[in-house]
Amino acid sequence: MGRFTSTVGGAPELVALVFASLVLATVLSIYLAVRLYRGYRTGGGRGMLLLGIGLVLLTTVPMVLRLVLSNVPAIETAWQETIVAASQLLGLLLILGVIHGRR
Repeated sequence: MGRFTSTVGGAPELVALVFASLVLATVLSIYLAVRLYRGYRTGGGRGMLLLGIGLVLLTTVPMVLRLVLSNVPAIETAWQETIVAASQLLGLLLILGVIHGRR
C-alpha cells in the first residue's frame, strides 16, 4: 500500500468498487425516474408519475441520505437508519399503491 493510501472498511480496491457501484445505482435510478417523468408528460397517467417518485424514494434518496446523514455527528446511527428506512417504506408504498390501483 502506498504511503498516502488509506481506507476504512477494506482494501482501497474494494472501497472504490463499492463507491462506483453506488454511483452507478444512483445514476440508473435517476435515469429511470427521468424516463418515467417524460412518459408522464407525454400522456402517461398519474400512476406513472407516482411510480417515478416511488422509485426515487426507494433508491436514490436513501443513498443520498446515507451519505449526508453519516456526516452529521449530531444524528445517531439508529436515527439515520430510521430516516433511510422511512424513505424506502414510503417509496414502496407509492409503488404498491400504483400497482394495486390499476386492478
